[in-house]
Amino acid sequence: MSTDQTEWPADAPASEADVIIALRFADRAARKAVTEELAGTGLHTGQELVLAKLLHLGSLPVAQLAKVLDVEVPTATKTTQRMEASGLVRRVKSSTDARQVGIELTDRGTELAHTVQEVYDRAGRRALAKLTPENRRIMRNLLWTITTTLEP
Repeated sequence: MSTDQTEWPADAPASEADVIIALRFADRAARKAVTEELAGTGLHTGQELVLAKLLHLGSLPVAQLAKVLDVEVPTATKTTQRMEASGLVRRVKSSTDARQVGIELTDRGTELAHTVQEVYDRAGRRALAKLTPENRRIMRNLLWTITTTLEP
């Protein structure tokens, strides 16, 4: 939304469409804020999520990484190949199943994953600056409720 957008009164009714539209604009604004914060890191859009998930979950097979990122396996494969060429991730064979190959962060990837966390923290502080901690908690819970309701 542009800064000249009229704000809705807090007690104005909100239709289902109003809420979904507001979510879409909030998502777009959040993506833009993160993209601006990531400028200069050399990451392509979406790679920051790969770094964040691998930092949090550790080594994952590409198919499982695709699932947690909610993308198709070929998309995850192409992304991880690009990231491997950049020295951010590496492929490692499973110690229990030679057919399984996992993707894990390199030292450089781990370092950049921590930078991504800082970027998300900064973008989050900007986005939520006018909300109380209680309203942030409520918003988080409502957004997760919407997400789990819409996902199969």
